[in-house]
Amino acid sequence: MSQESLQPELHNLFAGQPILIKACLFLIVVILGLTSGIVSAFFGSWYSFNITLPNQEDKIEFLWMILIIITWLFATINQGIGQGLKVAIIFFIITLLITDILAFFNLIPTINIHIYPVIDHSIQHLFTCLVGMIFAILSFLTGSFAIATVCQFLPINKINYLRIFSAVLIIITAIIASIVLYFSGGLGNKPEEDSYLVRNITIFGGIISGFGFGIVSLIATKFSNKHPSHFEFLHSWAIAAASWGGTSFYNLDLSNVDLTNSELANTDFRARKLYRTCLKHVKGLDRARIDNQYLDLSNPQVQKLLIDGYSEDTDFSRINLQGAYLRDADMRHFKFIETNLNGAYLQDADLRGSILVRAQVTGVDFTSTNLTGICIEDWSVNSKTCFAKVECDYIYRKLDEKGEGTERYPVDRNFEKGEFEALYQEVEEVVELVFKEGVNWRALSFTFRQLQLEDEGLGLELKGVEKRGELWVVKVTHKEGIPRQEVEQRVIPIYNLLEKQIAIMGQQLDKALMIGANQSEALKELSKKSFGNNFSITGSTITNLAGSGEINYDEAASKIRSFVANGSEPSQATRIAQSLLEQFQNQNIATSADEQAELIQQVILNEAKKDPIFKQFIVQQGQQIADNMPESTIATAIREAYSQLI
Repeated sequence: MSQESLQPELHNLFAGQPILIKACLFLIVVILGLTSGIVSAFFGSWYSFNITLPNQEDKIEFLWMILIIITWLFATINQGIGQGLKVAIIFFIITLLITDILAFFNLIPTINIHIYPVIDHSIQHLFTCLVGMIFAILSFLTGSFAIATVCQFLPINKINYLRIFSAVLIIITAIIASIVLYFSGGLGNKPEEDSYLVRNITIFGGIISGFGFGIVSLIATKFSNKHPSHFEFLHSWAIAAASWGGTSFYNLDLSNVDLTNSELANTDFRARKLYRTCLKHVKGLDRARIDNQYLDLSNPQVQKLLIDGYSEDTDFSRINLQGAYLRDADMRHFKFIETNLNGAYLQDADLRGSILVRAQVTGVDFTSTNLTGICIEDWSVNSKTCFAKVECDYIYRKLDEKGEGTERYPVDRNFEKGEFEALYQEVEEVVELVFKEGVNWRALSFTFRQLQLEDEGLGLELKGVEKRGELWVVKVTHKEGIPRQEVEQRVIPIYNLLEKQIAIMGQQLDKALMIGANQSEALKELSKKSFGNNFSITGSTITNLAGSGEINYDEAASKIRSFVANGSEPSQATRIAQSLLEQFQNQNIATSADEQAELIQQVILNEAKKDPIFKQFIVQQGQQIADNMPESTIATAIREAYSQLI
């Protein structure tokens, strides 16, 4: 396949190898299987022949060799080839020391009288074990590779029959080779070598060796998705061999290609990009050559989910599913902890009760997806994450130690239709204005008013305010198509200018911009009115009706604005709020919880009346800020103010 020949819809594509190539590959596999049988037969016959002969001085070396090989096979099957070789080397050293000790004390026959016995037996020990290991490894690898490769030609439900047939073929070949080998005189033709006992034991040894290596090869190729084998490299080699000459998607961009119901066995499916590639109901993907360069496609549970739209294994934590096509997938109660779902297509999927803690969901299409009961602690979304028409009654904001969602939101009701989308859909055209030394709210308010009057084309609107460490970040939305740099270049200079003018001119700035009455008139107006049910205000001083305490209005307003702006960081907001409540107590302005809640509420409402930006912020974020805080006087005051402003 080439990039130019790709089409968006490749339904029912039949890919794979041509018949001629498949036949040639099958012939090579048969030859490998026969080779395994012949080599194992020769090895068994050679060993049995030498161990049976009378007056054979190096019998102990052959006994050690077979012990080392058997130990190697057991260790290899249970722990892998690498660990098996380590065990074999250790046993070789141990048996060599034992042999040398026996030779030193003349407890075993001398092989060559012209060589010192210890050296003579050491050389013979090394040679015998090395030759035996070469035969064993060659027989094992050729047989296992042949069985693993031939299994790539049939579906998984027929593999076991093919594996058994291949192992039987190796055993039969070994039997025939053992008989032919002996009667052809391949091992020797001296009179003592041609006895009935030697002949039968030699043939029997070759048969036993062939049977043993056939069974071991069969065990080594029993690959399981649930229990990874120590011989996965054989599986990979077999798949690579079986895809030779087949359809190749190597290094292609298969983004948005629909391969529904396609046959992909014996193909090279190592595509460069699989962004929203539809693999629904494809066949043979487990026998295709794949990799994980784009997503974790080699993971069997990922294949199951992409192909069938569901998976019995629901834990997909820390798995790469970027760009995965999962439309209509049933993923109820799945774990996606720290999972990469960036760009995934989840339209009409069912994610009820799933855990998305620290999941990356930027650019995900959640259109019409059921998200009821999901846990979204620290998930990552962006403006390209689409929540259009999602179904969601409630969510959880935290995950407890038991792995269950906590902090239900909304607390005592369900989301209204479209409410979840309105809360979590990020606006694409957002500019973040960063302020290092705090925000002058009046200057920011005047800046927005001036730009809204002078340039309606910008479409500026406050999205939110948050504090990141020592920095204040004001999020501003603007109309599509306007460069972000232009917004920053328009807002920042005007803000800086107005901030300086406010510091210098004070009340005169209000008149110059015709924004409202000056500060003295506003305070004077306030002095004519009561300030809630329990307070009054004169000038810039709030006094309780009992006359026992007072507080400066500007000081109280500044602290209240501060903890409201820090609502996204509950711990910091709580510290500020606690400081304010302690001040209320110390100055006897509001000593009971009801009085404190009323005073805070009145200040918020008054600030919202004076400052449209602050009002907009409370309307958009007030309910969420209150829900993020522990139940307290502050939370009650914010909710009451929010309910009066909406």
